[in-house]
Order: sequence, then structure tokens, then C-alpha cells
Amino acid sequence: MSTTESISDSTIAEPMTIPIDKISSRVENKEVAEVAEISEKTEGDVRPIKGFRWILVCISLYITCFLYGLDTTIAADVQGSVVEALGHIEQLAWIGAGFPLGSVAVIVPLTAAFTNFNLKWTFIVTVIIFEVGSVLCGAAPNMNAMIIGRVIAGMGGTGIYLGCLNYFSSLTTPKERGTYITLIGFCWGIGAVLGPVVGVIGGALTPIYLFLLPPLHPVKGVSIRTRLLRLDFVGFILGAAVWATFALALTMAGGQWPWNDGRTIAMFVVFGVLVIGYALQQRFCIFTTPETRSFPIKLLFTRTHLLLYVAMSANSATMFVFLYFFPIYFQFVHNDTALEAAVRLLPYVIITVTFNLAAGRLLSKVKRYMPIYVISGVFLTIGGSFMVAYLKPSTSISVIYGLSVLNAVGTGLTLQIGYAVASLVVDPKDIGDAISLQNFSQIGSNLISLVIAGQIFQSVAVRNLEKSTLFQQLSGELRNQAVHAITQAIQQALILLPVGGGVILLAALIMKRERLFGEIVVVGA
Repeated sequence: MSTTESISDSTIAEPMTIPIDKISSRVENKEVAEVAEISEKTEGDVRPIKGFRWILVCISLYITCFLYGLDTTIAADVQGSVVEALGHIEQLAWIGAGFPLGSVAVIVPLTAAFTNFNLKWTFIVTVIIFEVGSVLCGAAPNMNAMIIGRVIAGMGGTGIYLGCLNYFSSLTTPKERGTYITLIGFCWGIGAVLGPVVGVIGGALTPIYLFLLPPLHPVKGVSIRTRLLRLDFVGFILGAAVWATFALALTMAGGQWPWNDGRTIAMFVVFGVLVIGYALQQRFCIFTTPETRSFPIKLLFTRTHLLLYVAMSANSATMFVFLYFFPIYFQFVHNDTALEAAVRLLPYVIITVTFNLAAGRLLSKVKRYMPIYVISGVFLTIGGSFMVAYLKPSTSISVIYGLSVLNAVGTGLTLQIGYAVASLVVDPKDIGDAISLQNFSQIGSNLISLVIAGQIFQSVAVRNLEKSTLFQQLSGELRNQAVHAITQAIQQALILLPVGGGVILLAALIMKRERLFGEIVVVGA
């Protein structure tokens, strides 16, 4: 890509979508005709599905986004209640890290599945997996069952997210695609707040999934065996193993395993070996090809995509650290219930969603992304620094709300625009890889940040409260000391906020001062 002030129109000729080859099918009669009609119409200006059927399809897809938003953040509101009911505060980090662990472990193979197989049934399977995980969480008799449920729900949740992106990319015209895809992120944000209300609707949507979603087939005239053989199974396994060993090493160490324990050391060694093995396998295409390898490693060798990857990771990390530790503060320090703690997040979530939508609009107007990243980094650095400094039991709630708004502005500005920018600064044939890289950085950073922040909180809080076994029964000076210990632990975990803001600001200052052309669409969750 040229380093001049503009990018040629020929390079950015297409709107940003999750690329799917011409949709066709090898099934018989009605499905063949329906899929062929959809393929032909979506290439023009006519949407293939209209009227009441289209309304139902949109409702079903957007409500699954509500559910995804619910399960992404619901643990943030109920961590205190879960620990009170199931015990094992040393496993607290797993409540938050379990969901993104499941998501990042399967995002690459699920991306391949949506690209190569029947979109409808792939989507339905992921919804079922998501619901099974959620049910297991709700009925969990102990902390281990809760953690397993969170991991399973995360696996299904990332499939819901990818399925919605693929469906709206396939069923909408280029002119309206931006609006429909942007609403995915909006519904995710609203679902994070209203999730408990809409969660029960999930089961009622099954008839819509089965009868109204069209059976889209991305690959034409290729047998299932051939499609399976070209998948990078070795890369899928190595990638999932890297994330699993990373989470195990950092979450178990210090709390359940001593740092100098043989199990801790062995897990870190295995993690390091797997990272090296995965990097070599992807770099030299061992048991795969440059076209089918699971991770788009070539884009990391380009300046813009590397910086977008870093910025997306930092932004997502700051958001999830805030979402998970802000409610803990109010539950332990102000004795809030899970519902009251969730309400405390309203200003942050609303401002984040609002500025997320505003950033997409702003990017389409100014067509320059570097200044938006600079502003985002400044807000997060300042807001995060003040939050760490002033988050104390004696700080007024209004001040804490104000600081949360500063962080929300910074987070919202760059929450999704990385998807749009990444698709517009790459050759059209590589748009899919660019979007996949952004997905990977967003979900992977969720896991990394929650594991690290959880380790900090767990180490500090457990050390400071090791003699306080019944926190709720403490009174007087003992309770004040316990509250101070919890607050101190949360402060140290929230250090990731200004650090993330600083990383975004640094990445922004190194970005190209270039102008974007083409249709700008913001996606993500």
C-alpha cells in the first residue's frame, strides 16, 4: 500500500463485507432455485427477501446478538453472587475468562465452517451450543460446572456473531448493508444491559431459524470431502491449544498452584512450545497451504494491519476489564446486588454504544481514521489514569460515573472502526483475512486482559483477605479493612485501562495519515 495521502479507488472498490463466494447449492429443487435467486439479487440493488419474512429474519438474528451480548457480560454482574453461592474465590478469574476462551479457541475453525458449509445449519448448530452452555451455567452445582458452561457458551457465542455477519453480508444490497451490519454491534450493546429480559426469547426463535433462514451455500460444485481436506486442522488444534494453555497457566498460577509449583512451570513451558510450533506451522505452511492456513499471518507484516491489530486488542482489553471489575467494586464496596451492579454499568454501556455509532458516521464523513484513534487513546489514557487514582471507598458515586463516561467515550470511538479500516486498506481478495484478523484480535484480547486482570485481582485480594473468610459477616473496622483490600486489588487490575489507552495512542501516532475511499461500513460487537 502506498504511503501517500490517499489510497487509489481501484484498491478499495468494494464495500466492506465478510466475503462469501457466489452463493449456490448442490441440493435439489426448491433450495437450488432459492439460493440461485439470492445470489443473483444480492449482486444488484434488490434484496432477495422482503416483507414480513424479512422482518422475522432480522428479529431472529438481532435477538441472537442480544443473547451474545448478554452472555459476554452477564458474568460481570453476577461474579459476587456466584462466589457467594459456589465459593472458590480463587477461581473467580475463570468466570470472566471462560467465555472468551471458548470463543477464541473456535473462531478460526468456525470462520472456515461458515465459508465452506451450509450457513443455515452451521448457524443453528452454534445457537444450540450457545444455549447448552447457558443452561449448564444456570444449573451449575459447583464452580467447575459453571466454568465449563461458560466455555461452551463462548464457543456458541462466537458462532452466533459470525453467523449474523455472514447472513447480513449475504442477504442485503451494498447500499443498505452498512446499516444492517452496524446494528449488530448496537444490539450487542443493548443486550449487554437488557439481556436478562430478552434471554427467555431465545427458544421461541427456533421456528424462524428452521423455516425462514435461507440455506446459503458459499461453495459451488465442491464435495464435502474436498472441503474438509483443505481445512487447516493442524492449525485449528495448535491455535486452540495455545489459548487453553495460556489461560490455564495464568489463571491457575498463584491461586490454585504456587508460582514455583512443577505444574505451573510445566504449563508455561508447554504454552511456549505450542506458540513456537503454531507460529512455525503457519509461517511455513506445514500441513496446509498459504491459501488455506488458519491464521492470516501475512497481514501482520504490513504496517497498517499490525497497528490496527494492536489498537483493536488494546481497545477490547480496556472495555472488558472495565465491564468485569466495575461491578465487583460496587458489589463488595457498596453492598450492591447483582442487578444493582448491572444498573451501575448503564452510563458506560450507553455512552460506549452511542460513540461507537457516532464513530462510524464520523469515519464515513472525514474518511480519516488516524485522528479518531488519537482521540480514543487520549480519552482512555486520561480516563483510565483518573479511575485508577480515584477509585476508593470514599470517592463519590457521581465522580466514579463521570470517570466511567470518559472511558466509555474512548472505548466507543474505536470499538468497531478497525473492521471498516482494515477492509478498505487491503486488496479486495484479502478482505476476509483482514476481517478475520480483527475478530481474532478482539476476542483474543478479551481473554488475555481478563486472565491478566484476574490474576492481579486474585493475587492482591486473596493475599489481603486471606484471614477474612466471611466477608459479608464482617463489621466495623474489620469490614473497612476488607473493603480497602478489595478496592486496592481492583485499582491494580484497572491499571490495564491507562495502559491500553497509551497503546492505542502510540499506535495511532504511527499510523499513516491517509484518506479512505469507498463505502465505509462499521461492523463488530
